[in-house]
Amino acid sequence: MKLILISSLLSILVILTVIYVYPSKTPFSVFSNSPLGLSSAETYFTPSNDVVIIVQPQQNVTQLVKETLMNNGTVILVGDNSVINDTLKEFGAYIGSYIIKDKVFNAGNDSEIEVFYKGNLAVFYDSHPIYNVIPLVESGPYSYTTTQKGPFTVVGMIKVNDMARIIVISSPYVFTNYYIENNINFLYAIIGKSAYIYPNVYSPLDYVKALLNQFSYYSYIVLLSSLAIFRLKFKSKNEQSKAVLERLLSLHPDWDENVLRRIYDDRGEE
Repeated sequence: MKLILISSLLSILVILTVIYVYPSKTPFSVFSNSPLGLSSAETYFTPSNDVVIIVQPQQNVTQLVKETLMNNGTVILVGDNSVINDTLKEFGAYIGSYIIKDKVFNAGNDSEIEVFYKGNLAVFYDSHPIYNVIPLVESGPYSYTTTQKGPFTVVGMIKVNDMARIIVISSPYVFTNYYIENNINFLYAIIGKSAYIYPNVYSPLDYVKALLNQFSYYSYIVLLSSLAIFRLKFKSKNEQSKAVLERLLSLHPDWDENVLRRIYDDRGEE
């Protein structure tokens, strides 16, 4: 019975370990190594409770934003005019629905516009105009949408009080693995180097990864190692018991092996 229990626990741990290390493809997730993932972004920022980066959330994050602001923190809202607008409307701002294009200042196609902040360049793909915010970064003078001519605000700020603020970045791709290396100095100039990146999990695989991530890496390894050692010791003890049984049966071939094994079980030898 103990052997079955230990084997089951080890099997579960092995499965969880495989899930933890298996590469995710979920867009805008910190567990994803894909071009649209945010796994690289975590390596560029040191953890901080004062700055929270939320990239293209798939569910309303207004409560999380308000909690951060109540602690006089800074929230970096990154995305298009989808779910983020549910939060921005609480503060009188919004992101427009049209994509900004630029035939002059671009990185290869007119939807990859180049923008600058304090001499630092960034590439914004599928960026949208931001309205009713304090402008921090604007698109180039030749930028346009299908309905308006630029420049447009692409990074804006909402001051909530003397310390709490929201910074809105209207391209959901700036922090992704594909773009962040070219954008990092631009982002440092606006945000700084310390921030907590919201995990943004919305796939079953990433939910499990997020749960496992709550445990210390070392405590998880210690637990796995301890169970493995216990399993090996238990297996060794079981082999010893089997050897004793075989010896007894060789000396007393008329004895019932099943009865003898039950005696060992009742005595807790196995």
